[in-house]
Amino acid sequence: MSLDHNLNADLLSDVEAIERDAGGTLCFAMQDLQTGETWRYRADHKCRTASTIKFPILVHVALEVFEGSLTWEEPLILTEEEKVGGSGILTQLSPGLACSLRDICVMMTIISDNTGTNMLIERLGVAPINARMQSLGLPVTTVFRKSFHPDTPESAPYGWGVTTPEEMLRLLTLLAADQIGDASVCANLIQIMEAQFYRDCIPRYLPADWKYAGKTGALNACRNDVGLVTLPDGRRFALSLFCQDLTIEQWTADNPGMIALARLARRLLPA
Repeated sequence: MSLDHNLNADLLSDVEAIERDAGGTLCFAMQDLQTGETWRYRADHKCRTASTIKFPILVHVALEVFEGSLTWEEPLILTEEEKVGGSGILTQLSPGLACSLRDICVMMTIISDNTGTNMLIERLGVAPINARMQSLGLPVTTVFRKSFHPDTPESAPYGWGVTTPEEMLRLLTLLAADQIGDASVCANLIQIMEAQFYRDCIPRYLPADWKYAGKTGALNACRNDVGLVTLPDGRRFALSLFCQDLTIEQWTADNPGMIALARLARRLLPA
């Protein structure tokens, strides 16, 4: 996909207004999973993932379990050395704690636990995660390193990871179509993602009875959210939304990037 956008004039005007108000750069892709109609705006732009890279990590773990290389019950042991800052709860717990692989994945996803993510990367390795993404048709999506670890020349422009809205949309559509492992694997992943604690982006302005299953990501200069939205009538949409290059650093729910993604989701989805 090489188009900068495929939006009609009215939608483009609204998107540009949201972008101006945010003071950042919007990049997104969204698909109506009933009709296949897809809306794109800078969908091939390489974006800083922040914690949305945890969605590909979760997918890789689930497929390793599905293929028999791992089990959800495998214990991972918390160490003092693995603890890092940012979001999560494991930094406050005692070294030596044993958590199941699934529990660590849940913490990584729903409260974006960075220490838990690093425990998973230590167990899995970076290269197998990236190879998995390539096998699923996501050649750009890359985990570079553990959270809060030094950058390399390759990772420096992006930090933890890189992706495009188009590639995250592909991963979401595979999930919605039961094409990650099988239907039971996808149902398990969606169940985990439906418990997402951070709900200030895509679901913020949506009706309370619309279901959201997703993964957010935040750095000083970006806010991201990728997820599935299911309406009460069963219609489902996949949204891959990124707001990059923010000029205001604000770690509250009123961050202009978060509000921009919330406004964007409400504008893209049915009235």
